[in-house]
Amino acid sequence: MNDVWRDVCARIDDADFDALADVLAGLDATGRTALLPMLEGHTPTRAEPEPVVRPPAEPEPEPEPPSNGVFAFAFVLSSDDDPPPRDLEGLRAYAGRQRLRERERRWASEKWHLERQAAQAAARLTERRHAALAMAIVACLPTATEAVKRLHRPWTAGPSLRVVPEVVPALLSVRGAAWGTALARGMVRRAGSRNRTTPWPFTEALMRAVGTEPPDTPGAVARYVEMWRPSLTSFLAADPWLDHVLPYLFDEDRVAAVFVTGAARRDWPPALMELASSGRVDRAVLIAGCLRRLRAGGRKGLLQPYLDMLRQLAPGTDELARHRQELTGLLTAPMSTVADYAYTSLQSLHRVSELDQATLAEITQGMLSRQEKKLVRAHLAWLRKLPLEHLVEGLVVGLHHAVPELAERTVELIEARLPSLSEAARARLAAEVPSLDGVAAHRLAALLGSGPPAPASVPVLVAEPPAQMPPPLDLGAVAGELAILLRRGDDDPIRHELVLDGLVRAAGADRDAAARVLAPLIPQWPGLWPALVAAAIGRDAPPHPAYHPQYHTEQHPMTLLVERRVAELTARLVTAPPVALLATPATVAGHVDPARVLGLLLEAERDGWQPGEADLAQAILRLPREVDPTVRAAAARLVSPAGRRFAGWLATPAEPRIWVEEVRHHPSVSGRRIAMLDPAGLPAELADPRSATERARSARHARAVALWPMIAPSHREAMAAHIQPFVASIVDRGNPGTGFLAGLAAADGPAGPAMSLTMAYALANHRHTVRLAAGDALIELATRPGWDSTGVGAEVGALAAADWIVLQRIVQPLAEVLKAGARDAVWQVTAAALPVLLPAGPRPGLADLVDLAANAAPRDGHCADLPGLAALATRPGRNRLTEAARRLAASMTT
Repeated sequence: MNDVWRDVCARIDDADFDALADVLAGLDATGRTALLPMLEGHTPTRAEPEPVVRPPAEPEPEPEPPSNGVFAFAFVLSSDDDPPPRDLEGLRAYAGRQRLRERERRWASEKWHLERQAAQAAARLTERRHAALAMAIVACLPTATEAVKRLHRPWTAGPSLRVVPEVVPALLSVRGAAWGTALARGMVRRAGSRNRTTPWPFTEALMRAVGTEPPDTPGAVARYVEMWRPSLTSFLAADPWLDHVLPYLFDEDRVAAVFVTGAARRDWPPALMELASSGRVDRAVLIAGCLRRLRAGGRKGLLQPYLDMLRQLAPGTDELARHRQELTGLLTAPMSTVADYAYTSLQSLHRVSELDQATLAEITQGMLSRQEKKLVRAHLAWLRKLPLEHLVEGLVVGLHHAVPELAERTVELIEARLPSLSEAARARLAAEVPSLDGVAAHRLAALLGSGPPAPASVPVLVAEPPAQMPPPLDLGAVAGELAILLRRGDDDPIRHELVLDGLVRAAGADRDAAARVLAPLIPQWPGLWPALVAAAIGRDAPPHPAYHPQYHTEQHPMTLLVERRVAELTARLVTAPPVALLATPATVAGHVDPARVLGLLLEAERDGWQPGEADLAQAILRLPREVDPTVRAAAARLVSPAGRRFAGWLATPAEPRIWVEEVRHHPSVSGRRIAMLDPAGLPAELADPRSATERARSARHARAVALWPMIAPSHREAMAAHIQPFVASIVDRGNPGTGFLAGLAAADGPAGPAMSLTMAYALANHRHTVRLAAGDALIELATRPGWDSTGVGAEVGALAAADWIVLQRIVQPLAEVLKAGARDAVWQVTAAALPVLLPAGPRPGLADLVDLAANAAPRDGHCADLPGLAALATRPGRNRLTEAARRLAASMTT
C-alpha cells in the first residue's frame, strides 16, 4: 500500500488525471476504501513559480556620429541625470549610459510580466493538483450516494472538493458509466437546493459524458443558465438541451431570477435574439414566454429584461392576435411600462381588426383603474372615437378615480357623448351619483338631471392613548421572538424590549431550562445579540463584533446608545444578572412607568445594588411628560447616585433647541435641509456634535432607525432631529421602512422644524409604502391636541421649489389623509405650500395640489388669501392648473 500511496501522491503532484486514474483503476474496492483516509488527510503540494532568468544581452552597435558637418544628439533626461557633456567622447559615453538604462527599464518591465505569468502557471498547477486529489477521493468512495454527500459537505466540516470538468473522463474510467450516471442524477437533485454548493461545471460535464437527460429541476436549470460560457450564442445553437430549458426561463421563478442577474442578464437575451433571427429558436415561443412571465408579475428588475426582449422581438399584429387575452390581463400589471406595452399592442390589434365589445369593456375597466395619469388620459382620448353604450361599467370606474381631475375628464367624456347613450346606460350612471363626491359628482348629477349627491360622511378623528405593552414573554415566546429578531434583524422596538426583558427573566429563573431552549438559536457569527443570548444562559459568548474584521462600528449616537445598552446587559448577565430592567417600557410608545422605576431604585438602595448606566439613562429618557407629584417627592429622598440622577431629571425637565441648516454643493451630498439639535439640558446621550454636512453624508448608513423614536418618546422633536437626515438621504433611493413614522406619531412633545422636515421628506419618498405610512402618521398626529401641519406644508413648498423633492409624490398620501377625515391637516399643508409654489410657476403635480387644496378648504369660506392664486385664477385660457385655481378661489370665497 505504501508503494501505491507514493504512486498516487506522485500522480497528484503531476496533476496527471489519466495516470492517476490508471493507478486507481488497478485497485479493487477494498484497496480504494483503504486509500480513502489517506487521501482525505492529504494536502497537495503548492506549486512554486519557475524562477525568471535574464537572457544574455545581445550587443548593440554604437551609433557613429558624422565625421564632419553639423549634427545634434537628442537625450531623454531625468531629474537624476547630469547635464550632457559637450565633447564628442563624453557624448558617446553619455549615450551609452542612456542605452544601458533603457535596457534595464525594458528588462524590469519584461521581468514583471514573466514573473506574473510564472505565478499564474503555478497557481493553475496547484488548482489542478487539488482537482486531481478531489477526483481521487470521489473515485474511492464506495457508492455514488456517498460521493454526492461528500461533494456537498458543508465548509464547517472541512474544505470542499475542487472538482473540475476535466476530471470527468478519468473518473469514469475508474468507476464506469453506470456509477457515473447515478452520481450525475444525485448531483442534479442536490443542485435544486438553495445552498448553491453543487459544482455545476463538473456536474454538467458528467451529465453530458454519461448521456443523462437534460436538467429537470428549477434549481439545476438555474445553475445551467447562470454558468458563464465564452460564446453563448454558438454554444446554445449547438446544445440539444436548449429546447428543454427554454420554458424554465419564463415559467420558473428561480430560473427567471438568475436569468435577469449578472452575466446571464448580459449574455442570454442577446443570444436568444440571435437564435430567433437564425430560426434556431421559434419566435412564437419567446413571445409567448415573455408574456407569461410578465403576467406572472414580480419586481421591476425581474420583469424589465423580459419586456425589453418582447420589444426587441417587435411582434406583428398576426403574432399578437394569438395573445389578446394575455395582453388584456397585463393592463392591470403593477409596472406602468408593461401596461403601456399591452395597451399599445391592443390598439394596434383594434386598428387592424376591431376588438369585440367585451374586450373593449375589459380594457376600459383596466385602464381607468390605473393610477398613472398618462395612461388614463390616453384611454379617455381613445374612447372619444368609440361607442360608449357597452362601456358604461368601465366609465363608472373612471368616475371613482382617486385623482379628481381624471374623474372630471370622465364626466366630460360622458357629457360629450350623452345623446348617444340609451336610457339604461343613463340610469346606470345616475345610480352611481350617490356614491360619488366632489366636483365630478355634482357635474354628473346636473348632467343627468338627478338630485345632488349627499355630502360624504367624514370620519371623526379621536385621539387615543398609547396602548399598553404586551405582557412579559414566557420562555417559549422569548425563543420565538428571538428567532425572528436574529433572522430579520432588530427593526421592531416592541420585540426588542420584550426580548431584552424575557432574557433577564430567563437568566433569573432556571438557566438550565433556558439553555435547552435558547442555545440552539445562537448563530455561529459574532454579534451583540448572540453574545447577549449566550450570557443569559450562562454560556461563553461568541467574540464581540468590535473584534470581527468585517465589523464596522455605527457612529450615530442613537445606534450607539441602543448597542451600548445591549452590551451592558451582556456584561451584567455574566457577572450578576439584574433583578429587572429599569427602561422596560409600559406603553408601546415607549414611556416607562415612573412608579415602577422608583420602586426598583428603592429596592436597589435597600439591597445594595446599582442599575446599569445605560439602562438608567434609557429609563430617564423614557419618562412621561406628566409625572405624579408623589413620585417626584419620593424620588427626592433617594440617596444613591442613580436615585439622585433620577430625581434631578424629574425636578428639571428641559426642551432642546432645534434649527435647520441647508447643505449645498457638496461632492457626496445633494441639496438637502438638515435639522440640527442642541440638547442643552437633555442627557448627553442625545447629543450629536457633527456638522450638518457630516450628518447628511453618513445618514444613509444608519441602522435600526425604527428603534429610535422609543429612545425618548417624550421628546418627539429631538428624535425627529436625529431621524430627519436619514429620511432626507433616502427620499429618492433605498428602503427606509415605515416603523420610524409610527414611532414618531405615537411619541409626545411639542413639534417643530425637525418633525415638519421629517414628514415632508417622508410624504415625498420614492416608495409608495413609505408615503402611505407618512399619511397614516399625519392622520394620527392630526388627532393630537396642539398639532399644526403648517410647518409640514412650508417645508414641502421650500423643498419642492428647490427641486429637492418630487411634488407629485405627496398628492396621493394627502388625498388619503383627506379621505380619513383630517381635513384641517391637509388644508394646513396645502395652504402653507402653495404661497411658495404658485409664484414659482407651473410644475408637475402643482395642479393636483391646488385641486387637493380646493377639496380641503374650510367650508365656511373664511380663510386667508394665498399669494398668486388670484392672478392664476383670472389668467385667460383653460388648462388644469387654471381650472383648479378657479375652483380653489371659489371655495375660499363662498
